[in-house]
Amino acid sequence: MKPKLIVLNVLLVLALETVVWQARNSWNQAQVKRQNNLSVKVKPLPAPPVTPAAKPDAALATKYADVATKDLFSKDRNPTVVIDPPKIEAPKIMPPLPVVYGVLGLPSGTKAIMSEKAGVASRAVHAGDKVGEFKIASLDPQTVVFDWDGKQISRKLEDLIDRSNGPGAAGAAPAVVPGGVSAAPTAPAPQPSNNGQPTPAGPGRDTGGGVKACVPSDTSPSGTVVNGYRKNSVPTPFGPTCNWVPVQ
Repeated sequence: MKPKLIVLNVLLVLALETVVWQARNSWNQAQVKRQNNLSVKVKPLPAPPVTPAAKPDAALATKYADVATKDLFSKDRNPTVVIDPPKIEAPKIMPPLPVVYGVLGLPSGTKAIMSEKAGVASRAVHAGDKVGEFKIASLDPQTVVFDWDGKQISRKLEDLIDRSNGPGAAGAAPAVVPGGVSAAPTAPAPQPSNNGQPTPAGPGRDTGGGVKACVPSDTSPSGTVVNGYRKNSVPTPFGPTCNWVPVQ
């Protein structure tokens, strides 16, 4: 058996050497082929000519009409433009003109006793003052010019007299006190009260400018002095009027 093992071993060694030789031979051939491939010079090909792409057509608005009329996210969308009609404002209505209770002829200028409307407290005003929505542009003993909403409104003071029977109504045309001392809203001629008992003499409400009105039921004579005020009766074409002025 021993000679057979020796022969078998020899055959195995020969087979192994044959395999190694073939492997080395293949590797050498691969290296030679690789070197040949690396040393080959490749001639570059010319680049193909560049042809510009065609310019797209301009977008037309008509092609997008369906986008506006058939919007999936807004069913009420449409290309119809609704133009609101111009807003027409109603003309502003001018309020009633102020009422006049008297005129003050002062050295500093003419003043008038006015109130915004009958029954409202009156005060002495001159050119440049405002009475309600009206501004007095100019004032003289006969005429007053109001400025309202950019418009000039001229009236005679006689036409603005409060002829109602309410408190503070003058019942006569505005009068200027002689000598230019002062003037005030006037009251009707003194009348006794309904119960027949006269009201004690004395000045009434303050009308501005240090002048106070007469109480309708005051029967004291002209020249009466009460609490530092003197009663002053002024005859006018419309009847006698009175007021209380400070004692000088």
